[in-house]
Amino acid sequence: MRDHQSGHLALSRRHTLGLLVGGLATAATARAATPKAWAAVDQLGAATLADHLEPGFSLSVMKNGAFVYSKGFGFANLETRTPVSPTSVFRIGSVNKQFTAAALALLAEEGKLSFDDALAKYLPEFPRAADVTLRQMLNHTSGIGNYTNRVNPQDMLRAMRADYSSPELLKAMIEHTSPTFVFEPGTDWAYSNTAYVLLGLVIEKITGEAYAAHVKRRLFEPAGLTRTSVDSAAEIVPDRVSGYTSHPGSATEFENAAYISMTYPGAAGAMRSTSEDLCRWHLALFGGKIVKPTSLEEMLKPGLLKNGQLPEVSRGPGPKKPLKYGFGLGISELDGRKMIAHSGGIPGFASLLTTLPDDHITVATIANTDDVMRGNFMARQQAVVDAAIRAALA
Repeated sequence: MRDHQSGHLALSRRHTLGLLVGGLATAATARAATPKAWAAVDQLGAATLADHLEPGFSLSVMKNGAFVYSKGFGFANLETRTPVSPTSVFRIGSVNKQFTAAALALLAEEGKLSFDDALAKYLPEFPRAADVTLRQMLNHTSGIGNYTNRVNPQDMLRAMRADYSSPELLKAMIEHTSPTFVFEPGTDWAYSNTAYVLLGLVIEKITGEAYAAHVKRRLFEPAGLTRTSVDSAAEIVPDRVSGYTSHPGSATEFENAAYISMTYPGAAGAMRSTSEDLCRWHLALFGGKIVKPTSLEEMLKPGLLKNGQLPEVSRGPGPKKPLKYGFGLGISELDGRKMIAHSGGIPGFASLLTTLPDDHITVATIANTDDVMRGNFMARQQAVVDAAIRAALA
């Protein structure tokens, strides 16, 4: 989703040097003398900027409830040349989904909903709402299509620039999700932003409270997240980061990302946060400060199809492989260690939040580019996280 009419900034060799110096000088909470174990992380961060993969990013690592590394690299704004810091505020995209899932888990604890309720109980207006459960929507086995996969990119650009009330957002989900269903509910797996936008509207229907106000009261405040919020472009936000995308046809230039009203992604991806706050979130979620252990178990239970099997998905060339995906959380392993992670992407930004629960390690990184197609951007972001995990384990 790019606006090719917007201006762009070339990253010259001199500009790149500025990124390196500006970014590496902003280690607001990193220790003054970087331990040897973190040298590889620093070097990889510097190389990421030198390779023009990102204008800037923030990286925070928590172990046993304390930050062992937290650092900003590059620039939060290419025009003002403001450096990124660990408290820089980015949009986090689909990392939002686990917050929505936790809010629903709290309502389930209070008996205000069941995960096996049909969507029709709350939003009967949505097509075939009686055939879909909240559980299926949470683990992406509902079959509901994805409104962000609109065929005409210009239609998507126009739609995402408008502001939506909750009734208007429901109407948009009905009209903009095409096809409305990509398979019969419970028979396959497909990522659906539409499903999570609808889940946010379910929260509002049950509580009579705006989604933003509800998650602030029930999630952000109990978790001690002081720089996390459902975003609004109109709000003045200290340390807000600007989002960028690559300039078409150039491997070294960025331009301002396309504008998006944060009413459009809703509960699927409208939040903003910092890398440090995201670490605090997992500390609270997995530490029992948000939901009960039984609820967390539900959130981490891999979704199964109606046949009782794990869904199988393609992950590049080769045969499909079983997927373990809970409620807004992916479950996998790293070198035999249990790993819980989710990425996020929204115009101008990309995020990745990862926890090794048995090792009490959480790594959060957020970049101010949406450039999944720029070279090996996604692979590099994962490499930075892997390097940080290895350093934390050392």
